[in-house]
Amino acid sequence: MHLYKTNKVLVCILLTYTVQYLSLPFPDLLAEEGVIFENPYKKTEKQTDVTQFTIYFSKKSNLIPKQDQVRLQSVADFLYRNRNYEVMISAHAVEGKTNKENVLISEKRSLEVERFLLIHSVEPNQIRRLFFGNSKSPNQTKEHEALNRRVEILLKPIG
Repeated sequence: MHLYKTNKVLVCILLTYTVQYLSLPFPDLLAEEGVIFENPYKKTEKQTDVTQFTIYFSKKSNLIPKQDQVRLQSVADFLYRNRNYEVMISAHAVEGKTNKENVLISEKRSLEVERFLLIHSVEPNQIRRLFFGNSKSPNQTKEHEALNRRVEILLKPIG
């Protein structure tokens, strides 16, 4: 009786792909790494600073957009490593029918950001929340309403 040794070969195929940008028919289409479009009205600078930024929300929503969850995770990581810092959460809203409704919407947005940070190991004493409704909205026109659906994040030393 003969025993045959068989060698099994594991073949890994690495699939790669490339994205090619054609100059036709869209000559002005450019890809820029690290550029984030936060709102429909302005293109922002590269978002490398986690100490101060703005989160823009959908109308009457308090759900944090996916791209901003990544930045908030960076804030949570920073606050976890630096217990001598705190985060100021300033929430705004203008889509309610009354001032009371605007304050309620902005409060829900600030609570959602606070909840995210608490889930990611930030201490409650490191979080300060303010919600303004539409009392501090710089733009009162319908065209700029999206700019007013925001939460501003500011990190600063405790003290």
